[in-house]
Amino acid sequence: MSEQELRKLMDQHFQDQEKIEKSKKLQKELEQKLQKYSPKIEGSIYELPNAKKYVKEQIRKFDWNSYVVSNYYPSKLRDAFFAINFYNIELMRIPENTKEHSLIMGKLDFWEESINQIFQNKPLQEPLSICLHDTCKNNPISKGILINLINARKYEADNPRIMDIGQLAFLAEQVRTNMIFLNLQLLRIDYKDNQQLIECAQSVGRCLGILDYIKRIPYNLRKYRLYMPEEINRKHNVSVRNLWDRINGKPKDQLFDVILEVAAYAKQSLDDSKKYQKDLPPQAFRAFLQAVEAQQFLIDLEKVNFNIFDSALNSNSYIKLPYQIFNVAKKQQFLKYD
Repeated sequence: MSEQELRKLMDQHFQDQEKIEKSKKLQKELEQKLQKYSPKIEGSIYELPNAKKYVKEQIRKFDWNSYVVSNYYPSKLRDAFFAINFYNIELMRIPENTKEHSLIMGKLDFWEESINQIFQNKPLQEPLSICLHDTCKNNPISKGILINLINARKYEADNPRIMDIGQLAFLAEQVRTNMIFLNLQLLRIDYKDNQQLIECAQSVGRCLGILDYIKRIPYNLRKYRLYMPEEINRKHNVSVRNLWDRINGKPKDQLFDVILEVAAYAKQSLDDSKKYQKDLPPQAFRAFLQAVEAQQFLIDLEKVNFNIFDSALNSNSYIKLPYQIFNVAKKQQFLKYD
């Protein structure tokens, strides 16, 4: 071996060592973050009681609306409620946090296999899978709906551009209406032959799903994504490339016009559901209580002229939301009247 080849080999060795050290450092940082953001649990997180604590804590941190709503479910159903809602969050994060289409599909396929294993009584050793297995074992939860939620995220990944408001509404329903159906199943409420209940779930689900996409605009724009209908974007001359006012360093007002139009559609869907709320089966209102936050969010969004970046949006939700949901729930309804 020549001296030049030896030096090259040594350089490669040191580079490899440097990569290993960086990898160890990243792993240590990840462990520190997991330790920081995970609840304090004694014993293995793969034991059912600890897995339930973990899932509940994730909902408390990342889905305050669901956490508050959980108080209006019977105590024996709350862990199942947390598991179902955290499952939706996990699926939502996949296309958001993953760039490569093949990786998105791989992660979604993982969850599809996990659901299959759950219904074979062979849950994967992972906290959410363990909780979902317990949920499905003790409640009449539909495997088909759990798979539909995965298919909705696959559709989202396959269609990075939404062409019109109808397509966005369809995707919103595939996620949020199915979530309402799961909650109705959890409450032992038969909705399949109740057309009014189905239409109510579709109207509320459509609104909740569309608002999910509006709320995610600031996050998605950091990744140069704008998941709003292309038809409306073109109407207001909006695209990711020309979105920012370089002089003022903020988004152009045309984006807020897009949000206004999409939010108006969501509001109409929510308004359509009001006619059903007095005729719902007993206890069914609980499955729709997340609409309380949606109704307030639309009011707050209008107050800030549809500026989704305004810090005033939901600034008091931690204080106001529990009180608002209480006032509506005590009447066994899910929306307040104007």
